[in-house]
Amino acid sequence: MIRPRALALAIALAASAGGSTGCYWSSPPSTPHRSERFDLGAVADLAPPAPRPLVGSRTIILGRFDSTAPNPVGGLYDRANYEVSPLYRTYFYKDGPVELFEHVSDALRASGLAVLKDYAGGAEPTLLEPAMRAMAPVLVHGTLLRLQHDQIRDKHDAGDFQVGRVIVDLTITDADGRLLLRRTYDLEGKVPWDEGTDFLKLLGWKLAERLTADPELLAAIGATTR
Repeated sequence: MIRPRALALAIALAASAGGSTGCYWSSPPSTPHRSERFDLGAVADLAPPAPRPLVGSRTIILGRFDSTAPNPVGGLYDRANYEVSPLYRTYFYKDGPVELFEHVSDALRASGLAVLKDYAGGAEPTLLEPAMRAMAPVLVHGTLLRLQHDQIRDKHDAGDFQVGRVIVDLTITDADGRLLLRRTYDLEGKVPWDEGTDFLKLLGWKLAERLTADPELLAAIGATTR
């Protein structure tokens, strides 16, 4: 049997802990768990896609992207009065990494590069078939560290914006597994909200532009500007 004094002490400790940490419903977080809050004024506008014209001397094998990115599930998030509050929405990408992989591949091809997509092998040198190895390709493997896409209402009546960020860790090797380059690329941007905008496609194409703006990456894949 619990003594009355011990029970009173337990209740007091619980009340003290609750007061110090706060209740979720009394002070909900401003963004979903593991998401980052965007500052609209600090986020650059994303221009329409403009593939960089390139000439490549080698075949590129692009492996399907892996992902360690947080992926919050949401809709309207803890905003009962969203007409006056900033509008935050989060999206669940069931196939987000592979979709971004497809868009990056399309954008690299639009630049003039010869890109083969490896869905199952992950651009692993040891899994190359003899005929493909004889072509001396470069292998590009990417891991998404972050993929976030929010809809935010500007506080100064500028309207709604789609805002996103993608961080990818790229590893480039030759057919024998020798490391040619490893680098992390971080892209963040916004566009005015429009129902017809495929924002994930835009992120993929702009990410490809960021990659092809890196002289060391171009050297690693055997490409030059026209």
